[in-house]
Amino acid sequence: MGKSQVLLLVALQFAWVAGSFAIEIPKSKFDGDGDGEWSLRRESAGLRILTRNLTDSDLKAVRIETSLAVELSKVVALLTEASRRPEWDEMCKTVTVLSTSENKQRAYFHYDMPWPVADRDMVLQTEVYRVADAVVILSEAVSNDYALKPGRVRVSEAWYRWQLTALSPTKTAVVAEMFMDPAGPIPAWLLNRLALTQPANTVERLNYVLEFEKSLADE
Repeated sequence: MGKSQVLLLVALQFAWVAGSFAIEIPKSKFDGDGDGEWSLRRESAGLRILTRNLTDSDLKAVRIETSLAVELSKVVALLTEASRRPEWDEMCKTVTVLSTSENKQRAYFHYDMPWPVADRDMVLQTEVYRVADAVVILSEAVSNDYALKPGRVRVSEAWYRWQLTALSPTKTAVVAEMFMDPAGPIPAWLLNRLALTQPANTVERLNYVLEFEKSLADE
């Protein structure tokens, strides 16, 4: 694999996994008013990957639909506890929780990117809601209230929505939608193409962590 391919894959991996941890997404972004419809791009082994055109960006929003063989509370805990991110996100070097309340958290994430890619960082504000039998995590990147760090590129355009629904006491349905601009010179069409592969890798890593945790609890 050439250096340019490595750079692209690393940037896309960052763009996708950062969405898992991600204040409430503005309604216009959440509902996609004026944007295109979701289009199914790939489907295999219980995982559906869809994309949608956006009116204000050449990058596409991505949606995944899958299920995890773990109870709802365990999935919520993994996706909303900032300190646990390094368990499954190998590029996340440090996490600093800036503020927290009953259902809201703001945290700073530093991603140690391999040379020659510049390190990325992001401040994510998250709100968690229970809606009927589901838990919804709404997120947005905020960049103006935390000092910039030398040598790091601040990601300022990102929003995420995770909807987690209990299918049974031991199974959770997952629907995740995200958009992120990793702030760099990488062509949008290449990022959109690679976006079809990275979600599967992320789901696999999440599932591994959850299954390992489950096996320890069963001992």
